[in-house]
Amino acid sequence: MSANKAQLIERVSAFLQKRTTLSIATVDREGRPQAADLFYVSDDRLNLYFVSGEKSRHAMNLSRVSRAAVTVHNDTWDWRDIQGVQIEGEARAISDPDERDRAWALFRGKFPFTGEFLDQIVRSNFYIVMPKWVRLIDNTHRFDHREEFTLP
Repeated sequence: MSANKAQLIERVSAFLQKRTTLSIATVDREGRPQAADLFYVSDDRLNLYFVSGEKSRHAMNLSRVSRAAVTVHNDTWDWRDIQGVQIEGEARAISDPDERDRAWALFRGKFPFTGEFLDQIVRSNFYIVMPKWVRLIDNTHRFDHREEFTLP
């Protein structure tokens, strides 16, 4: 991996660590796009983890089509401050208990209040989004500044 790509991955990772909410786009049975906002955590490989009920629209969509698109952005009223990450990749429910424990540990670390909802979380699934394509948008550099890369 080139030094530039490694630095870009670090910048994207730092951006993701500072935000709390993603928007995920999935496709329903008829091919219609659907979007949902969810709390998430990320790891150093840019994988995103979220919790959801298996009967939610996005969970049912992901059980049929594992491809998803995700956005994470800052809130601003000034176009010069727009920053965000766009991700396309594969998403799935986590079935491995060790992987679920790791996701839960990341979640509790970022969102300590989730202990208050332990009963609901135990009944829910953890999901992972594994990025294949990533774009960082950062208008603080200049209008429409974009950097992107792919992951194996």
